[in-house]
Amino acid sequence: MVRYMVIQLRTLENENLDLKISDKELQISVLNMIKLLHGDFGAGAIKTCFKVRYCNPTTKIFIFKTRHGPHKFLSSVIPFVNKLQEKQIQLSTIYTGASMFQCYKFIQNYQKNLVRKVTDTISEKTKEKMLNITNVANF
Repeated sequence: MVRYMVIQLRTLENENLDLKISDKELQISVLNMIKLLHGDFGAGAIKTCFKVRYCNPTTKIFIFKTRHGPHKFLSSVIPFVNKLQEKQIQLSTIYTGASMFQCYKFIQNYQKNLVRKVTDTISEKTKEKMLNITNVANF
């Protein structure tokens, strides 16, 4: 069984800062935190199956894939990952699902609701960027 976790990243220093985040860099920082908090057992349990399946630096939403069971290690360390590229960040889990399709539907609804809330204060170009969630279903 597999679990997919939809994670949102917030930059604490400058909210408008565009980080050029690679999935490998994010994966390594999360694995390091798992090893720090759960030791070799946690790192070994999750290392064989942990992967960043979707990475959107514009919306700062990611999907992590892991096995059912070790996903508890992942969910427990997400709040403690607080630095990426020497910038202060905050990661938060916004959804946990059993399929990429369900995560895709959740991200779609989440982004649409976010756009509806701030529709008066953003430009059309920004709206299009926020609603651009392509390549999720290509996995």
